Amino acid sequence: MRKITATLLLAAMLLSMAACGNTADVETTADTAAQGETAPETEETRAMHALPEDLDFGGAVFNMAYPDWQGYKFYFFAEEATGDAMNDALYSRMIKTEEYLNVDVTQTNTGTIVDVVTQTKNVVTAGDDAFSLSLLHCIQGVSELVTGGYIYNLDTLPNVNLEADWWNRAQMDVLRLGNNTYYGISDFMIPCPYAIFFNKEMIVDNGMENPYELVYEGKWTLDKFVDMAVSVTQDLNGDGQFTMDDVVGVTSNEVSKYISFMTAADQFITSTGDDGKIFLDMNNEKTISIVETVYNLMNIPGVVSTPPDDKEESMIQMDTGRLLFRLGAITIAEQYRDCEIDIGILPYPKYDEAQKNYISQDWGGLMCVPNSISNPDMVGATIELLSWESANEVIPAYYDVTLAGKMARDEDSRNMLELLFDTIAYEIGGNYFGFSPGFYDLFYTMGNLVVTNKSSDFASWYAKYEKSAVNTIDKFYEGLEKVEG
Repeated sequence: MRKITATLLLAAMLLSMAACGNTADVETTADTAAQGETAPETEETRAMHALPEDLDFGGAVFNMAYPDWQGYKFYFFAEEATGDAMNDALYSRMIKTEEYLNVDVTQTNTGTIVDVVTQTKNVVTAGDDAFSLSLLHCIQGVSELVTGGYIYNLDTLPNVNLEADWWNRAQMDVLRLGNNTYYGISDFMIPCPYAIFFNKEMIVDNGMENPYELVYEGKWTLDKFVDMAVSVTQDLNGDGQFTMDDVVGVTSNEVSKYISFMTAADQFITSTGDDGKIFLDMNNEKTISIVETVYNLMNIPGVVSTPPDDKEESMIQMDTGRLLFRLGAITIAEQYRDCEIDIGILPYPKYDEAQKNYISQDWGGLMCVPNSISNPDMVGATIELLSWESANEVIPAYYDVTLAGKMARDEDSRNMLELLFDTIAYEIGGNYFGFSPGFYDLFYTMGNLVVTNKSSDFASWYAKYEKSAVNTIDKFYEGLEKVEG
């Protein structure tokens, strides 16, 4: 994956992720610098892909199926050069791939995130090679494509080097629940972690610790987040009623944003046993502690503003100067391009200072190859080149787009964005089984139990869905055995 250049991140913060639960090693390369000093930027050298120069696939069509989801709509494809940096980087990637391999790269919007799964199944069932690559919004339909035998084993796909730097082998192995690699994570798949945006001016005005320094020192924890959110909350007119006109600690546009607190605290739904199979592993004191901490935060009057019916327009905005933290996808940084308020970006907090690493759950997508492709050599070579080319122009352009405006001039914000990307992790219970029976509700514990139902009774919540989730796991392995033999 992309090497980062100069950062202030302490080396201890960026050690490889401990192999517990579903946390796999995350490869990072950071220059060590003393606190308050910036390490000099160094030249980066990238390994060249190993695709022969004489590959010629005679204009074969490489068609990608994708759902109508924001990431794919805005940050993956371009039909022509327009002068926009991100668009032109995407267009350049496509043209260079087409010219090198003599292929025609196209894409098909299949509709909803369910439709791309359904249409992939239909293509394979019909023995059609209409799709060379299917791009999923991870969570929905991921496991069933595997157990139904619909997708190709990437370990055997020609012209692909899964050990290369532009592939995230560590996280692909997290998603490997059997013998084969079914889902790819490469530089082509721009991640979409959630982040915490904050009002820098409110931090200074309230005499609080600098959140960036807390991150660098490994002290950005759930308790710190809660303390800050509570301390700024004010009933400005003193009427005892907290409204959109008061000062608020935290807000988000919908409940899924609270799920990342669990993953960031290194608490996953499942762990892997000695037999290599996953099992439920979240019914513990740590989960209860996280649930109760966020529940208590939600129930302090005025601290959390959750919009009714998840309406963005009914949510207090950061440009009012009366909101400290907003939870959201990193893509919303673009909304603050011309904002007069000085805004920063942070990872979700660790559980405590003893936790070695920050963890950023990816809410983006996964790539898979339908089992009905007729030209594996062409498909493999195209995927490999698209992945390699992505680091040349697309990822740098994406950084600049995400950090547009004031954030682009903020070295700390760039460091935080690199940290988010370098600590990407996948949650088997969510990214693989997110909408499966039992798992959906366990995955949405923070959103549905705490935020929506306003309860901290995790024991009853878990007991209600445990059996269904266990049954989902059992059925998955039964199906996988039929596929892999």
